[in-house]
Amino acid sequence: MPAQTKEEFYVRRLFDDDVPVFVDATRYVRQDLPYPLSAKKALKATCGVRTDNEVLAFSLRNYTGKQAEREVEHVETTVGGRVTAQNQLRLRMPRRTLHGLNETARALSVVLGDEVITELDGDLYLLTLTRAGNEGTLTLAGKLTRSEGGFVRSELSESDTEFELPVAGVRLRIFLRSPVRDRLIAYGFSGYLTRKPGEMETVTRATALAINSILGLATFRMLSQLDHIDVPAAPRGNAVRQRKPSERVTFAVPVLLFTDDGTPAARGHVAAEIDLDQVDPVTGGLQLHVTAGDQLEWNPAVAETVKFESYERVLTETIGAMLHSAVGADTVRDLAYDIMLGDLQAEGIARLRTATTGLPGLAAKPHHAEVRSVQPTTGAPVA
Repeated sequence: MPAQTKEEFYVRRLFDDDVPVFVDATRYVRQDLPYPLSAKKALKATCGVRTDNEVLAFSLRNYTGKQAEREVEHVETTVGGRVTAQNQLRLRMPRRTLHGLNETARALSVVLGDEVITELDGDLYLLTLTRAGNEGTLTLAGKLTRSEGGFVRSELSESDTEFELPVAGVRLRIFLRSPVRDRLIAYGFSGYLTRKPGEMETVTRATALAINSILGLATFRMLSQLDHIDVPAAPRGNAVRQRKPSERVTFAVPVLLFTDDGTPAARGHVAAEIDLDQVDPVTGGLQLHVTAGDQLEWNPAVAETVKFESYERVLTETIGAMLHSAVGADTVRDLAYDIMLGDLQAEGIARLRTATTGLPGLAAKPHHAEVRSVQPTTGAPVA
């Protein structure tokens, strides 16, 4: 069969502060036209795609808010005395990267079975992909070494391999076979994950996060038959510096706590703090820590049988959702990148403090919480 090649280009962007989506921007690349954006920070990622008879190659680049500011140009034009402004992004097909992915995929085809191969800093790692429907779990299974006769597989003594995240972002190349078509999938990821430079990451976790970053693109999702890859817990990173009280974002949230059967358990305020050194390891959003503090009074009738830990998760998730709503999804992402990269400035901290002021009260049971307009008063709850 004659070789057939197709190229596509996608922009992952925000529309009206909604969830970022991939948009086909192929014609802008072919016609060398600037791609218009409603705002510079609407740009989240770009992805070039090259398809031939054997390999489907993807090259994705993630953008931080600051990178988007540098890449997107604000252009003003005057026509008939009328000034119009537009944010424009110049798109370029990453052909060299796609060609390299294609060549490596073909070389690995002799050893690539149902496993996933991840290339990091020139090293090749084998990962077992366990599927449950369209959900996947990765496990590090071994390592590949190039030799004159091909590739040699070796076992690893540790359950996973850690590496230090570089300042310039992570570059991964990931290879797997499509379970539904006779194609090799070659994926190049460039950008930041959920942890900041200098912290430790694992090969398995980085691979999972990188794959999840592109599953919003239908082409990759359909060919890989994956909707989500399970993300392992983050490894212990470098020690986080201790912040002064003036550098922290702490606040209190009024609550009424009830047992599952509706018996009043506690009332008062819980203590909360936004982590300014780490982001949520799974979502990449703001990470919140909630504790009972010293302003929560328990109902003596249930004090011996009910523990605050039973409410900690639902309170953390609900307060976190209120914060994300108050700050806005776009701003949360920018702040998360600043936290990840250690670039959070006084302006960002002030913004978070404003968002945490005057939050409404919550009524919560161990597995459910809702916002209340009436603030609970102090004093022991009455059964």
